[in-house]
Amino acid sequence: MYDKITALYCRYSHDDGQKEENASITHQKALLKEYAENNGYSNLRYYTDDGYTGTDFNRPNFQRMMEDVENGIVQTIFVKDMSRFGRNYILVGQYVELVLPQHHVRVIGVTDNYDSYDTENDLFAFESIFAEIYAADISKKVTYAKHTLGMSGIKLKSRPLYGYRLVDGDYTQWEIDTESAEIVRMIFDMFLNQDMSVNSIAKYLRTNKIPTPSAYMGYKYTKVNRPYDWSFPIVSRILKFQEYCGDTVNFKTRQISYKVKKRLPIPKEDWVIFQNQHPAIISREDFEKAQEKLKNISENAFSQPKATRNDTLFRQKLICAMCGKKMYCSSTKGKLYFQCQAYQKYDSCTSNYITENDLKRVVLDYLHRLYLAVKSDRNAVISKLGLDTITEIEDQIRTAENRADEISHLLIEIYEKKFQNIITDSEFKSRSEALSREKNDLLHFLADLTAKKSIRSKEKGSVIKMLDKISSYSESDFDVLTQEMVNALIEKIVIGKPMGQREKNYGKRMIDIYIYELGNLSELIDVRFKPYSVRIKEIAPQLLLERRCDTANVIEALATKRGSLENALAEEGTNFQTVIVEVRKKILIDAIRNELTIKEIYPLLGYPEPSNVYWFSKRFLGMRFNDFYDMVKNET
Repeated sequence: MYDKITALYCRYSHDDGQKEENASITHQKALLKEYAENNGYSNLRYYTDDGYTGTDFNRPNFQRMMEDVENGIVQTIFVKDMSRFGRNYILVGQYVELVLPQHHVRVIGVTDNYDSYDTENDLFAFESIFAEIYAADISKKVTYAKHTLGMSGIKLKSRPLYGYRLVDGDYTQWEIDTESAEIVRMIFDMFLNQDMSVNSIAKYLRTNKIPTPSAYMGYKYTKVNRPYDWSFPIVSRILKFQEYCGDTVNFKTRQISYKVKKRLPIPKEDWVIFQNQHPAIISREDFEKAQEKLKNISENAFSQPKATRNDTLFRQKLICAMCGKKMYCSSTKGKLYFQCQAYQKYDSCTSNYITENDLKRVVLDYLHRLYLAVKSDRNAVISKLGLDTITEIEDQIRTAENRADEISHLLIEIYEKKFQNIITDSEFKSRSEALSREKNDLLHFLADLTAKKSIRSKEKGSVIKMLDKISSYSESDFDVLTQEMVNALIEKIVIGKPMGQREKNYGKRMIDIYIYELGNLSELIDVRFKPYSVRIKEIAPQLLLERRCDTANVIEALATKRGSLENALAEEGTNFQTVIVEVRKKILIDAIRNELTIKEIYPLLGYPEPSNVYWFSKRFLGMRFNDFYDMVKNET
């Protein structure tokens, strides 16, 4: 009867309160096929979205159907009821009353007797609104039902953990999967009894081409590109699953709302645990031993088997900026350096490395600057972290919520005006689309604001404690970098590749130091490159006083090389002698202004006797000392 396609659209999601997905879809298909054939429709084509919520219109087969509509090959769309089409009354109305009529496509809802060609469908808009309200209500009921089930010990995971499989397809019942369970036991055995590190276990599994958990599941359900890519996080996560000793662990995450599908982690202390709910793969005793060992590894992250690694301050702290892998410590000719793990093991990154001496100098300088910033203006640091904006965020939330409510009322009003023919279809379309876009933007904005407020409120206390910790140091503590300081303050250090081969100082590379609770230091303090001439001027006064201010001692203090120092100073348009002369001149001027005697001045300049001061004045300042003295006093 019809040359064009008759589209039979079916949709199922957990939001609809059913347990048997396949049964629901099968029922819908049979119903629509029977109805279409009984009413003389042929050339039937199914479009099925299994497991998609009605509030989301980015469903793959729905979009495929709409493409066929736009291509002019669909004449009629059948759905079981209009809630199968969607549960967002704004978008349903736009599709059914504006978009589809432009393509001369008829929409029929079988069980609710809806027909878009019927001019007596005046209650459709309100039915759509009720459908969206129903979706929200169902979401609340599903959440409550899941909470009730979870609190009673029923498993809430939609698929079994690696090492298990479902019993007769029942996701609440697990039994041991022999093949994958053996890998889990092997991992625990290597970790506990063979004293292998987590990284060593991952390397063994990669080398022996054992499929990862996702690859193993993918063998049955999905395709995986890298089937043997075991890593530290994967092995570590397996060692931490309490389910392996037979327990059900519920409520590890939560969903923000029925429209925002993103999930947030729940603190471990709020998890709900039921013991001995399914067969155990690992004994409880072995599981507890593994947790204790993991805890010790975390607390003693610097305990490495090699002596060279025991000597460094930065164990487990360094990350390569190019690939995100950790940087390992090595030594050559007694000197320590750090190099990218991916380059060392797999040759898959660049030869990014930094010496420990260079890194010590950078870290100490950065931490000192942070200390000074916290001591001078703590509130400025808090402001940069955004922790003083919680009140402002709350005001923004209230304003956005009020506007969202206002838009909801406006949308209902324009629907009523449209049905009463007070406004035209084009006016309705433009105004409803604009309001819908604004409301959608507001909902995303509110989700971001709520998450931001939660994070800010939770973090502020931790940040204050860290600022107190930093303030507890004295400035002299930053003369030498200690293990205690690194452990207490530094979370990680991201090392960028040097921008030039001649110069290895930190002005030629990006180094981001992350402080516990505070984040990236570069966002809190000025960490711009300090020229060598400036750094020499910072250390020269003390070296002069110790009569050690020569090139060799300066090179040692700056942890650099003679060639690097000379080249850098040349690039800055100066040289070592000129910089030292500037330092001595400044010391001399300050001493004269403070009315020090010649006997008090000459040690400050690093000279063995007063006559050297007279020589310095004539040789480098171009005048007799007495004339220079008078000039400074007159300027004062």
